[in-house]
Amino acid sequence: MENSTRQWSTAGCDCPMNDSVVGAIELPAATKYSVVVLYVLTSIFGMFGNSLTIVVLLRHHRVRNVANCFILNLAIADDCFLVSQHFMAYSTYTKRWVFGDVACRLMNTFFGVNLYASIFTMTLMSVDRYLVAVRPLKSIRYRTCRNALIVCAVIWALGFLFAIPLPLYSVIHRDTCQVVHCLLFMFIFTFHFASL
Repeated sequence: MENSTRQWSTAGCDCPMNDSVVGAIELPAATKYSVVVLYVLTSIFGMFGNSLTIVVLLRHHRVRNVANCFILNLAIADDCFLVSQHFMAYSTYTKRWVFGDVACRLMNTFFGVNLYASIFTMTLMSVDRYLVAVRPLKSIRYRTCRNALIVCAVIWALGFLFAIPLPLYSVIHRDTCQVVHCLLFMFIFTFHFASL
């Protein structure tokens, strides 16, 4: 009887099933399926909720105050991240990257831009709430929807600026059995030193 922990790849070499990125351990099947289901459910419900928020705010002309401008910005940023969840779910399930170099770079870019845009937006929402509570009269002339939209545009510009290294340093890595992985630069160095 053959050893069930080994598989044949398309390159014709005998590879262990846990031959994966950066010496990661093999996950039990139940854990792997649970992670994939969580990715898919998070993506479906998150995109539905955020898209519904965007539609309601834009269709009913609710973007008339600072708080709603920031809520709209946060929903758009979260949708950028949720687009990449489908790729992560499939690559977690198959333990390989099949979408190519461009999709690898785009997925990591969406992840990074969402990260920065969400952090900056939530920070500015906190500053806005502080101004409403502590300095309501002095801040009223600055707290306009126009200024909030300008700040949101600056947030996106900064998010893209800070995310520039992600598409530049995202690479496709083929292991010894020609299994393809989408990696960021920090994992490449770890992979290199772990193989020494």
